[in-house]
Amino acid sequence: MRVFTGRRKRSAPGVQPTDSDYPSYMLSQKHLTRLQTELAETAYRFLVSEPIGHEPPREEDVRRLVEDFFELYPARPVLDNAGGSRFHACFWLYLMARRLDPRLIVESGTWKGQTAWLFRQACPAAAVHCFDPNLTRLVYRDRSIQYHERDWAGWEFESVDPEKSLCFFDDHIDQSKRIREAGAKGFRRLLFDDAPPAHKVYSFGYPGLPTVGMLMDPRVEDGEVFEWTWRGEHHRWVFSEADAAPARSLISRYALFPDVAGPTRYGGQAFLSYVLLRAAEPAH
Repeated sequence: MRVFTGRRKRSAPGVQPTDSDYPSYMLSQKHLTRLQTELAETAYRFLVSEPIGHEPPREEDVRRLVEDFFELYPARPVLDNAGGSRFHACFWLYLMARRLDPRLIVESGTWKGQTAWLFRQACPAAAVHCFDPNLTRLVYRDRSIQYHERDWAGWEFESVDPEKSLCFFDDHIDQSKRIREAGAKGFRRLLFDDAPPAHKVYSFGYPGLPTVGMLMDPRVEDGEVFEWTWRGEHHRWVFSEADAAPARSLISRYALFPDVAGPTRYGGQAFLSYVLLRAAEPAH
């Protein structure tokens, strides 16, 4: 089933500004179909190898989700979302939201409001909470979404169904800390943007260290010093196993989404990652 609450009109040529991440796109349906097929095959192979969702994926369903995303994305409210999720990350976020069909979605780091809009399109019935220390940068605001100008850690949710809730962290905060917080609040299904593996942290100025990729890398050693340069700035950080271990112990499954920026030529690899936390043990 295709569900949209906003416009479904494909933008006409010339509407997208040149500083958009989607200034050029295929209009010939035959070749647009080829591109969608390529992405659908990538997504289907990933979802088969990494079972994310409540039931195994069907190839035709994945294909429909890809088609829906291509129809939806040109109608996004923030044409230039530099500093936030763009085509590559939004592609996976939309597929995951539709696959998981959560009833509660929490976003930490809402930026201009682009991904909150995306979640609302994917899950019209879900309760959506967006947290950011500075909401003055919002370009898109939805009256059905609850915005909180604060850190999510101090917020208490009335109830959390671990199987029907989803957290998305795009806030550049220590990702091991976010995992512990999510586990304590009863969440199991988490998405992390800007979660590069250890040998690629140089591609981000201020990632939330340690990233999920670092936590799950057996080659990262206690006390190891990481140094890198990002746009002329020198960065240094020390890995602590004592800090990382409690978060790692909560993780049941970790998966890095495939890079689809190469086939589409839109944006770059954001190292979007999926984390499934272990189910809480029943109280005795």
